[in-house]
Amino acid sequence: MNPQWNTPPNGDFARLVERLAAEAAKPKRPPAENEHVLDVGMTPSDAPRAGASHRLPATIPSPGAVPSPTADQIRLTVAKGLAIAWLVLLLALMAVGAPVPVLTLVFVGGLWAAHSLRRRFLPPGVANWREWLEQVARQQTERRSK
Repeated sequence: MNPQWNTPPNGDFARLVERLAAEAAKPKRPPAENEHVLDVGMTPSDAPRAGASHRLPATIPSPGAVPSPTADQIRLTVAKGLAIAWLVLLLALMAVGAPVPVLTLVFVGGLWAAHSLRRRFLPPGVANWREWLEQVARQQTERRSK
């Protein structure tokens, strides 16, 4: 085991950090012909700032820059939330040792609620949950491919 590892002599970490920052600020040499380069195609940013901290940017993007969720995304999120809450309730009831009729009632009630909410959540022309989820998945893959 190597107890020294990469520690600077006499524990002078400030000087080590300054040296590493100075090395990082130096202009990079052009890559060799067969050398793998990780930042190919990246545009160089401004000169490195010494002592720069990891703070949030001074400007906050405008609300128009963030795409607002579509109605399908909101419906999908609500449906997922209700399904997760229903499953958590079932698991909690099983963990406390609720009687089987109560578990059955909650299970059947959740299925009934999903069936009745289908008309409210599904857009017109969609017959069932599976068809709607496939349609949403197709739309998301189309957006990602653009």
